[in-house]
Amino acid sequence: AALGIGVVILSLIIAFWLGRRVARPIRALAVAADAVREMRLDPPPTLARSRLIEIDYAARAFNTMTDGLRWFELYVPRALVRLLLGGDDSQTAVASAIRDVTVLFTDIRGFTALAETMSANETATFLNTHFSLLAASVEAEDGTIDKYIGDSLMAFWGAPAATVDHAVRACSAALSVREALGAANRQRIAAGLAPIRIGIGIDSGDALVGNIGAPGRVNYTLVGDVVNTAQRNGDLCKELQYPEDDVTILIGEEVARQLDARFRVESCGIQKMRGRDATMEVFRLV
Repeated sequence: AALGIGVVILSLIIAFWLGRRVARPIRALAVAADAVREMRLDPPPTLARSRLIEIDYAARAFNTMTDGLRWFELYVPRALVRLLLGGDDSQTAVASAIRDVTVLFTDIRGFTALAETMSANETATFLNTHFSLLAASVEAEDGTIDKYIGDSLMAFWGAPAATVDHAVRACSAALSVREALGAANRQRIAAGLAPIRIGIGIDSGDALVGNIGAPGRVNYTLVGDVVNTAQRNGDLCKELQYPEDDVTILIGEEVARQLDARFRVESCGIQKMRGRDATMEVFRLV
């Protein structure tokens, strides 16, 4: 009887130890999976290797998946990644539809001449630093970066998640860019370098938003007149010279109408846009 009781107690101890040994990596997997669900990938959640073959296989598969998601997040807007991983209705959410949005374009003045003085590696380093500055301001206002086009950036608000104050957020991001670039230019001037000056064009309106492209290769992007007018506003920054501005911000009439007293705007008059028959009033965000 004593021997039997001893065996039972020993079995319980071993079972408890094994249970703890198995439960620990499973709990770690649950915590890491929850981080992935919320797209908390910086730093990426990783699982330790295990001597248990099945758990070790699951850990290696999970770590590989996390690495893939981090690359996926680099090439696809973060808000869109979260939406796609959000549930069964994700396909409906990214289907093409008319949405009320605000679009923002940036453009570096004199970039062609500037690039001629730099090597390819220096140009890439310069653009990466510049775009990091812009992206921080856009993402701080919950904007979606659509693409980088040469030295230009295109971003938008109002999709994939509907946003009531998308015009306000876009203008706030533009003012944040102005402040950040001003600080960066003071450092450039102190180092004996020429300051960087950019133009920003913003406009609001309806656009077709969603997955657009061929069956094997699509982009989540915008198509519509508001995209063209926002880009034209950015181009107009080169014609309406404001030499005192590191960042010239020109906005459309619809954007100006949605701004409140926190923003100062002044009319630039009725402007003829390149490639358009109609004219429109353009405002400068001071």
